[in-house]
Amino acid sequence: MSSLAAVSEASCPPVDVCLVNMPLAGLERPSIALGQIQTLLRQDGIDTATCYANMWFAEYFGLNLVKTLVSVPPEDALVDWLFSSVAFPDFSPDHDAYLAMMMQRAPTLLPRGLDPPGLLDLRSRIPDFVDWTASKILRRNPRIVGCSSTFQQHVASLALLRRIREMAPDIVTMIGGANCESVMGRTTHANFPWVDLVASGEADGFIARLVRDVLDQGPDLAADAVPYGVFAPVHRHEGYPVTELGDGTPRAVTDDARGLPLPDYDDYFAELGQSLYAGVVEPGLPMEFSRGCWWGAKSHCTFCGLNGGSMAYRAKPAAAVVDEMIAMSARYDIRRIEAVDNIMDMSYFKTVLPDLADRDRPFQLFFETKANLRKNQVRMLSEAGVNWIQPGIESLDSRILTLMGKGCTAAQNVLLLKWCRQYGVRASWTIITDFPGEEDDWYAEMAAHVPALLHLQPGSFIPLRYDRYSPYFNNPERYGLKLRPSPCYQYAYPLTGETLFDQVYFFEDDDRPAVPESRPGVAAMRSAIKMWVLKWRDGPPPVLTMVDTSDSLVIEDSRDGEQTTVLSGLQRSALLAADEGPSEQQLTLSLTRDGHDASRISEVLDYLVEQRLLIRLDGRAIALPLTKPHQRIPLPSAFPGGNISARPGKIESFFG
Repeated sequence: MSSLAAVSEASCPPVDVCLVNMPLAGLERPSIALGQIQTLLRQDGIDTATCYANMWFAEYFGLNLVKTLVSVPPEDALVDWLFSSVAFPDFSPDHDAYLAMMMQRAPTLLPRGLDPPGLLDLRSRIPDFVDWTASKILRRNPRIVGCSSTFQQHVASLALLRRIREMAPDIVTMIGGANCESVMGRTTHANFPWVDLVASGEADGFIARLVRDVLDQGPDLAADAVPYGVFAPVHRHEGYPVTELGDGTPRAVTDDARGLPLPDYDDYFAELGQSLYAGVVEPGLPMEFSRGCWWGAKSHCTFCGLNGGSMAYRAKPAAAVVDEMIAMSARYDIRRIEAVDNIMDMSYFKTVLPDLADRDRPFQLFFETKANLRKNQVRMLSEAGVNWIQPGIESLDSRILTLMGKGCTAAQNVLLLKWCRQYGVRASWTIITDFPGEEDDWYAEMAAHVPALLHLQPGSFIPLRYDRYSPYFNNPERYGLKLRPSPCYQYAYPLTGETLFDQVYFFEDDDRPAVPESRPGVAAMRSAIKMWVLKWRDGPPPVLTMVDTSDSLVIEDSRDGEQTTVLSGLQRSALLAADEGPSEQQLTLSLTRDGHDASRISEVLDYLVEQRLLIRLDGRAIALPLTKPHQRIPLPSAFPGGNISARPGKIESFFG
């Protein structure tokens, strides 16, 4: 019996469109891109289903493998390499060379049992998974199958669509997502003929009309009937459209965010309900309230490749935000909400956050924010239920932040970490290294500050990556860069030269090795971050708190052992006056006005720095103790975007 015949025997009620979320998308949240498209298509009367093949992958290979693959950076193209045998069956890369590279670039693989023979064995099992997945989809008898592609989904999606075409040649195939932006989408369409349609950019404005036309007429639409931002079969023989914008290749943009639909996640929750891992997946709800980046429109961070060719900030009306949260939470009975926005609209501090606070924190919320938030703003986040933020802290040195174009200072970053610990808001942040123009000594200076900061939340530590659409990519000559695709891609795609360059998202500099030799300053900061993380992972995190008794300041400090310090007189006054990080000049002037001698003030500040109770950064004097009592930091499992539970019996690291 043929594969297609077997599929037909167990067919399900037909649907017009099957949307597919391929590995390695997270299991703990539905796809907002597919959820929005499903809403738009169903509103137009188009019967649509979303298939969560990423969940099927976990069931097929096991959750532990998924967790291991997630730990590998997307620029290493591991999932792309695994699926390339199905997407490109005639492509025979040097597997030994790739695997040797992976053992160097991804050291987490070996301890988790994935040595080169293990990876080769895994790759040999992917064709059966793709066949099984295609068969499950074809049981729905779709007329169109479309995949979303972000990070390491691209080759997996190409593999599935190729198998769909082989098993059911009349089905129309589509792909869209971040990996299909502009020239990447055109390259995909030009080189992989089993893909009928590729959507470049934001499809909200045209997807229902396009799908309706394809259902009525097939994929061979006339060029003037193809929406802007779509590559269709007609372009393969009449030539691809061009534009004067961006990289010269069309990318659709939705100009007004007010019409963005609420996503339909029904299929995700139906799939999760019958999944083998239903008991360990604690889902969150991705929601979108804006697109673009208002800060990036002013000063594009040099390493940021988000938003493709458009940074223009488009936000939903603030009045609609809470109502939409309430509607989605009620529909799925879930309080965790992850805003997928690049940056929070600052108007929320006058509108959305007070409204949420008045409702007694009805949700657990995640937002990305700027790092220059003030004390009262962090307090407002906490009161509104925003218990997790990603504030764009990428360094604790202002000279490096200037190289990034961040628009904030190291002092502001430290203050934000302090306020987050004070008010129980978890902050995800990272030290990024290897920026063009940086000096190694700057990292040594940064590392010297870490022992004083151990009571604040630690970050992670990664080298700079060059992303398409970032200023580094758009103007490499300005920064002295010679960019080439991440070398891992040559083992995943049967493409070379300019074609491979146009296909991929991650790049490296010819003059900067993928695994750079350790510099003393960078090594010192890497070691300091590791020690910082261990302090928080292996027990109750360190505390540094103060209680003011009006005549003395009682300080409890467990950063390095347990000790209590009592400050009085000028020492007490200076530390209290430095709570919000004034400039040292302002602090001195204020204390002088209170009758203190300037030379004595200088001696006291030196003493407080020596005791690691105060830090000097960017000309500012920042008191480090929290005001007792402070609120507990959420546990890692409380991430509003969802969580996969630890295995039974495993104790979660304490964060509080």
